[in-house]
Amino acid sequence: MDTGQLVLIIVLAVVVIAAVIVAVVVGRRKKAEVNRHRAEELREKAAEEAIGAHQAKAESAQAEANALQAEVEAERLRKDAERHAEKANEAHGRVEEQLRHADKLDPKTNPDRSHDANRSHDADRDRSHVAEGERLTRDRSGREGTPRDGSTREGDRNL
Repeated sequence: MDTGQLVLIIVLAVVVIAAVIVAVVVGRRKKAEVNRHRAEELREKAAEEAIGAHQAKAESAQAEANALQAEVEAERLRKDAERHAEKANEAHGRVEEQLRHADKLDPKTNPDRSHDANRSHDADRDRSHVAEGERLTRDRSGREGTPRDGSTREGDRNL
């Protein structure tokens, strides 16, 4: 082997090593660029999901506030209904008191009038029970306290 061949082998070896180094460097740069691009896409996607998560959290808080407001409104309406029922009961009591007073004052009192007032009160009570989903049976013929069909069950009695 001659020096010229030895130099040629060394030069070729250096060129091959340089080519491998260049290929490795270019490959790493390409890989780094791909990784940067992928990381940027992941960041953008995460930012979009974060916005969605914040919106969902805000919507959840709004729904919870709406539910709480509805509960407060329902409670207010319940109290209004109770107050109106109390007023109705008070008015009914005043009417009955006035009728009793009138019956005391009138020497020709109709004894059936007190029953008429009770029937009116019973009819009001029936309407409220029906509104609550209960069904009451009543004998409208005027016989009070007797069962319609002879049964003694509580629900079958005329009230």
